[in-house]
Amino acid sequence: MPSPSHVTLPAPARLSGHLGLVAVTTQAVATIGLTLTAVINIPQAVATAGRATWICYAIALVLIVLVSETLVLFRCSPGSASGIAGYVEVGLGPRSGAVAAWALLLGYGASMLACLVFFGSYLNHLIGMVGWPTVPLLGYALGGLACLELARRDVEFSTRTMLATEAISVLIVLGLCVLVLGHGGSRADLAALDPVGDSASQIRSGLMVAVLSFIGFESAATLGGETRDPSRVVPRAMRIGVALAGCLFLVWAVVLTEGLSWLTAAERASLDPVALLADRLGQAGAGTWIKAGAFLCLFGSTLGSLTALGRIGFHLARCGVLPPGLGVVHPRFGTPARALLCCTVPLLLIGGTFELLGRTPDQLFSALGGFAVLAFLLVYGLVAIAALRIPLPGSGRGRRRGVASASLAAVSAVAIAYTASELGHQDLMLVSFLGFMVAGLLLVARARGNPESPSTAAS
Repeated sequence: MPSPSHVTLPAPARLSGHLGLVAVTTQAVATIGLTLTAVINIPQAVATAGRATWICYAIALVLIVLVSETLVLFRCSPGSASGIAGYVEVGLGPRSGAVAAWALLLGYGASMLACLVFFGSYLNHLIGMVGWPTVPLLGYALGGLACLELARRDVEFSTRTMLATEAISVLIVLGLCVLVLGHGGSRADLAALDPVGDSASQIRSGLMVAVLSFIGFESAATLGGETRDPSRVVPRAMRIGVALAGCLFLVWAVVLTEGLSWLTAAERASLDPVALLADRLGQAGAGTWIKAGAFLCLFGSTLGSLTALGRIGFHLARCGVLPPGLGVVHPRFGTPARALLCCTVPLLLIGGTFELLGRTPDQLFSALGGFAVLAFLLVYGLVAIAALRIPLPGSGRGRRRGVASASLAAVSAVAIAYTASELGHQDLMLVSFLGFMVAGLLLVARARGNPESPSTAAS
C-alpha cells in the first residue's frame, strides 16, 4: 500500500468559483494596462496622429463601449473559461465558439508577449542600475517565469498583485499630468485639443493604437466560471474597466500630447519619451518614478494576459481542440496550471527567439500588438453577429439589434481600415495571423469530426 505522501489527489472537474467584483474588475483593468497606454501607446499615437490623438481615443472609446454593451447582452449566459468565445457559441454554435476561442488564444498570447518584451527591457535596465551583470533575455525570462508561477498558484493572489501594481502606476502617471499642467499654466492642455493639420490618414493610424489600448477589458469574462455571481459581476466588471480606462485615456491623450510637444522629434522617438518629459519638468527623479510605474504596469498586464490565456487553453483542451491533458485543474490551487504551462512556454521561446534575432521592444510591440488587434476585432465581430442571430434573456429585441448592429458596423469599419493601413508595412504579421487562423480552423474541424471529443468545455 503506498504511503500517504505518494497518494495522487484526483483533479477537480471545475475551476475554483469564489471570485468577486473587485478581483474580476482587476483582471479587466490590469489586462488593459492603464499606465502602458500612457508610457507606450500614447507616444506612438502622437507620432502619427499628432494633436488629434485625443480624437483617436474618443473614437476608440465609442467603439469599445458599443462592444462592451454587446457583451453585456449575454449576461444571462453561463460563465466559463472560454470568456466571450462562450457568447459566440451561444449564438453561432460550438464550431464558431471554438474558432473564437482559438482567436482569443492568439490575441492573449500576442498581448502577453508584447508586454513581456518591454517588461524584460525595463527589468534589465533596473538590474544594470544596481550594478549587477545583465545577460540577454534575463529580464524577459525572469518576468515570464514569475508571472507564470503567480498565475499557476492562486488566481485571487494574482488579481491582488495586479490591483496593487495598477493602482501605484496610475498614481505615478497622474502625478506627471499634474506636473505638465503646472509647468504649462492655464493653456497647458488647450493646444492639444486643436487637431488642425492632422489628416484622416494620421487619425486612422492613431486610431489603431487607441483601439489596442482598450483591448483586454473582455478578459473579465474568462473568470466567469470562477466567479460567485457571473451574470452580475462580469458585466459590471467590464463596464467599470471600460469607463475607468476611457476617462484616464482621454485625460492622458490631451495632457501628455501637450507635454510631448515640448520635446524634440528625436526625443519623442526614444524608448522612454514620457520618462524623459518627467525629467525635463525639473522634478528630481521624476523620470525614474515613471519607469517604475511602467515596470509595475507591464508586469500586471503580462500577468492579466497570461491568466486569460491559460483559461482559454483549458477550454480548448476540454473541447478537444488542444490535447485533452491540458484540460486538467490543479488539485490544490484550482487553476488550469497545465494549460498555463503548455501555452506559455512555447510563447516564451518564440519571443526570446525574436529578441535574439535583434528585434527591438518597439518593433515587437508593434507587430504583436497589431496581431492582437486583428484577433480581438474578429471575436468582437463574431459576438455581435451572435447577438443579432438569437434572442437573449433580459434584453429587449430593439436594444439587442440596435446595440449589436452598431457594434458590428463599428468593428467592421475599424478592421477594414486597420488591415488596409498595414498592407505593405506589416505583411508578415498579416500573413502570420491568417496562417494561424487557418491552423485553428483545421484543429477545430478535426475536433468536431472526432466523436470521442466533448462538444463543449465542462468548465
